[in-house]
Amino acid sequence: MDQADNDNSFEEAMSQVLLDALEALSPGERTAFALNDMFGRAPQAVADVVGQPERECAELTERARHSLSVRRARTTTARQHDLVVRAFGEACADEDSGRLASLLAADVTALFDGGGKVRSPTRPVDGRVQVARSLLTLLAGHPHTTMVPHSVNGRTGLVVRYENHVAAVISLDIAGPHVVHIWVVLNPDKLRLWNRTEFAPGTPRPQDHASG
Repeated sequence: MDQADNDNSFEEAMSQVLLDALEALSPGERTAFALNDMFGRAPQAVADVVGQPERECAELTERARHSLSVRRARTTTARQHDLVVRAFGEACADEDSGRLASLLAADVTALFDGGGKVRSPTRPVDGRVQVARSLLTLLAGHPHTTMVPHSVNGRTGLVVRYENHVAAVISLDIAGPHVVHIWVVLNPDKLRLWNRTEFAPGTPRPQDHASG
């Protein structure tokens, strides 16, 4: 089987995953997601069709996106996940917005948890251009930044250090060659364990506290 056949097989598998995932959504989630992400309707138009306020429709859409990203991530092998995460980290480190955007799915969503203590977006950021811009803006102005692959919640993620201080932990959902969901934890309270140089026996590993 050549590369074209492999690509076609993967696309067919992903299409079936998407169909199955859409079927698993609630009617409200499915309608809000389709109108917003697939047809590009304005928030008020989505609300009119769904019959709920714009805020609730936005929540329905976000829940649908999360469900779909989880389903798609299940089709990605650990090796694929690792390769995409490392390429993502290199693009961020090089501040290459074009390369970074190419690694993001069109419907990528990023969530930033600053805990009210670190300046960061307070609402989900959607779309590859907007997400790439938000990530690079976050990293700008820190000349001694390093981004190192590390296990986060059982899969490869990234640890961002400003000099010797862990400033952020990034967890990613991958579907094939693209990042579909990103969690960036900036809240200092959630990063305390990551900034300890040693762990006492029985102390939970940092990745167990990196999200949520």
